[in-house]
Amino acid sequence: MDNTSSGKKATGNSKVMFLVLGAVVLGAAAIAFSMGSDNSSSTSSLAPGAVISQYQPVTVSDTALPPLGDGPTDTAIGLSAPALQGATFAGDALSISPGEEGNPIMLVFLAHWCPHCNREIPQLIKWKEQGLVPKDLRVVGITTASRNDQANWPPSEWITDMQWPFETMADSETGQASQAYGVDGFPFIVIVNSSGKVVQRSSGEKDVAQITSMVNDALALT
Repeated sequence: MDNTSSGKKATGNSKVMFLVLGAVVLGAAAIAFSMGSDNSSSTSSLAPGAVISQYQPVTVSDTALPPLGDGPTDTAIGLSAPALQGATFAGDALSISPGEEGNPIMLVFLAHWCPHCNREIPQLIKWKEQGLVPKDLRVVGITTASRNDQANWPPSEWITDMQWPFETMADSETGQASQAYGVDGFPFIVIVNSSGKVVQRSSGEKDVAQITSMVNDALALT
């Protein structure tokens, strides 16, 4: 009788401990879920009330560049590059002021749904990781032509998932930044020298060696 009674007490205690542990686990899971839900809509880097937006207003100064086209020469070479006043996905101001910054600038126009862009970004990452980016070159990625009915929406998550290592500007819904630079294909790269003049524009995929050659040749003209 004593053994049976002890066994019942042990079993009862085990059930109580199991229920307590279960409640603790469920409580911790609920807290984690709540914290996860909060982080999905905002981050610590955002100002109070700020939200992520896939499009941001863009103000363009100066004359827009002509489209690149398929001709043998680029008519934009030597022209002054337009200044852009825009923002990141989080709404933080981001300005591109060719000629005023004192350094050359490389703009990379990217579309989240473009397979060529998805293959080009890893090449640009390797270019950076291999220490091939000129130390005075500012590189800015501009997400443009964003569409919520296409693959990899939203672009703010896409660019993070792709581990884009440079600055990012979100273009306006009407693509004002891309229009200002004559973008007519993706990915689209524009290199502007320290004087604010366009020295190179290119559309299409390039590997690390091609990117390095293109950038170095363009900056050698400055």
